[in-house]
Amino acid sequence: MEFIFDNELYLLVKQYIEPEMLIIVPVLIFLGWMMKSTPKVPDWLIPYVNTGAGIIAGIAITSKVVDGIIQGILVSAMSVLVYNLYRQWNRKKEIDSKSKAD
Repeated sequence: MEFIFDNELYLLVKQYIEPEMLIIVPVLIFLGWMMKSTPKVPDWLIPYVNTGAGIIAGIAITSKVVDGIIQGILVSAMSVLVYNLYRQWNRKKEIDSKSKAD
C-alpha cells in the first residue's frame, strides 16, 4: 500500500484533482464502457461524451463553474488514462501468455 501513496501519479492526482471529484472517474469509465458496448455509438464520440459528463458533474459537485469545468476535464482525462492503462496491461498479458505458449 505504501507504493500507491509514494507513486508520482498519485501525488499529481492529489495535487490537481479535488478528492470529492475522484468518485466521478469510475463513473466515467463505466459510462465509456457502456457506450463502447453499444453498437450505434461510434468510438470517436466516447471521449467527448465523457468530457461533457465530467464537466456537468464537476459543476454540480464544486458549485463553481470555472472550477467545475477544470475538474471535469481532469477527471475525464484521468478516466481515459485509466482505461488505456488497463487495456495496455491486458495486451501485454496476452502477448506474454502467447510467447510462453510458443
